[in-house]
Amino acid sequence: MPAIGLSWVGIGMVAVGTVVVLWAMMRKLQILNNDPNTPRCLPYTIPFLKSTIPFVLDGPNFFHWVSCYCQGRWPVRVNLLNGEVYIVQGAKNIAAIFSKPGLTVTRAYSIALKHCFGMEQKAVDVYLADTSGSWHRPIPGSQTPWHGRVSYHTHENLVQGLLGAGLNPMTERIEGLLFASLATALPMTPEWTYGMDLTEFFENHLGSAILQALYGPLLVTRNPDFNRNLWRYDKQIMRLAKRLPSWLIPNAYRLRDELLDTIMKWHQQAALLSETRPSSEQTGGDEADPYWGSAMMRERNKMLLKIEGQDARSVASTDLGFIWASVTNVVPSTMTLCTHMYRDRSLVENIRLEIRDCIQPGTTSRFDLNKLGKQQLLLSMYAETLRFGVQIHIPRCSPHQPLSVAGVTIQSNKTILINTGLAHSDESVWNTRSGQYPLDTFWAQRFLVDPTDESSGPVRKKCSQPFSPPSGKEDKKMNSQAPTSGQFTLDGLEGSWIPYGGGQHACPGRNLAKRIILLASSMMAIMFDIELLAPDSSLQFGSPRFGFGVRKPFTQVPFRIRRRQPVSQH
Repeated sequence: MPAIGLSWVGIGMVAVGTVVVLWAMMRKLQILNNDPNTPRCLPYTIPFLKSTIPFVLDGPNFFHWVSCYCQGRWPVRVNLLNGEVYIVQGAKNIAAIFSKPGLTVTRAYSIALKHCFGMEQKAVDVYLADTSGSWHRPIPGSQTPWHGRVSYHTHENLVQGLLGAGLNPMTERIEGLLFASLATALPMTPEWTYGMDLTEFFENHLGSAILQALYGPLLVTRNPDFNRNLWRYDKQIMRLAKRLPSWLIPNAYRLRDELLDTIMKWHQQAALLSETRPSSEQTGGDEADPYWGSAMMRERNKMLLKIEGQDARSVASTDLGFIWASVTNVVPSTMTLCTHMYRDRSLVENIRLEIRDCIQPGTTSRFDLNKLGKQQLLLSMYAETLRFGVQIHIPRCSPHQPLSVAGVTIQSNKTILINTGLAHSDESVWNTRSGQYPLDTFWAQRFLVDPTDESSGPVRKKCSQPFSPPSGKEDKKMNSQAPTSGQFTLDGLEGSWIPYGGGQHACPGRNLAKRIILLASSMMAIMFDIELLAPDSSLQFGSPRFGFGVRKPFTQVPFRIRRRQPVSQH
């Protein structure tokens, strides 16, 4: 009996202790939430794990719940198993963060480099230690030496290659390679050809064109399975991002290691061939390189190997991340635009009429990019594609100084996340025509302003009564209800339309990505008729890479395709 009594006493003490600990934690949380200078904390129910499980495993619903909890009062602190992140939304807050010069991205990128792209911890530490930012002048307070400024050196290389002298030659290479691939995609007959998945069609043709243009024929021709393996890896990358062990996801680790080995061999072959090549054949800074793809990639490899703590393996990890990012977002985005274009026959015909005068004289499917970039409906569809599809976390960190956001203070060296999916679906900002075109649907004319229609344009107007759709209305007709005339605009969307991020750390590939989407979708419209064979109700877009990429169709998209007669020019 005494033993039983003591056991009950022990159980009681444990219970009381647990209650006290929980009360103390809740009290601390309440105090933090009541402090007007401190970001509010998101409540959680599991003390040890905190918000880790929903944050990692159910991103779309978790961020929607966070948005509902905040009710526009940002930022909010989300406590996780291994630390915390601060989520910031709201157009003014986002624009303010993008305008601040003393922020970095290397802290978040180092996590992806390690867990998604296989970089060893020693090399990752170099990224973690770089608090200097991407400007030529380091962030005040940073002690990072010049040879350790991996963020600055990488950023400058990408700006030169993707925004500077390398942009036009790279665009021309992609256009030429894509045209050559599409020209042989079908038999030279007007008959229909059936395909199992339109997504794979774009992966094979546009994906391979981008790979060869950016990284050269050496990588692609000596490794013919590289493109397909990259897409297989893309389907596994979120499992790697969740840090699942290799014994649970062996295929993901195997694919990653195979890609890394291929990239390392490519680097070795390209370096050797470059050394044995006569100096008179060396390419200029804005020309193609037969081994590296471009001068940008050749110089990038040299630059990264000079960074302290980096080696051949870590540079391969960095390039795997770059290759993955440069291909696996723009290709499905182009496919998304084309899918919605072909769903509505009137829409694809309007696009064809619009871009017809952009075809270069003497060609059937090559475009004047300056003219193409002025076509209003095409631009609206491009912008809507990215609003509808891009769902990435944009990271920032203030390494040395506290950061003031919306009147509250985030301490230094904390991870800040801005989610484009929330920004792109903010009903206080975006126009839905009183609910006629909800933000979870694609509206081709959303970014067109008609001066005779006060309800047009992307920005929400003070509206009247909510829209009530007639019964039996098909979703694909939504894009043909409004006129296609109008002026494309992004006015009023600062901090709201952010598919490429913003500020100093905006995606350096944004202009190239835009050109690819405009050129590829125009080429498809001119060259092919496509009919989607799945019912509209089954063509739903999901978020398999929420926080890491773009929306994609849930399932395969069966289709049939045939060549069109070349456009006659007058």
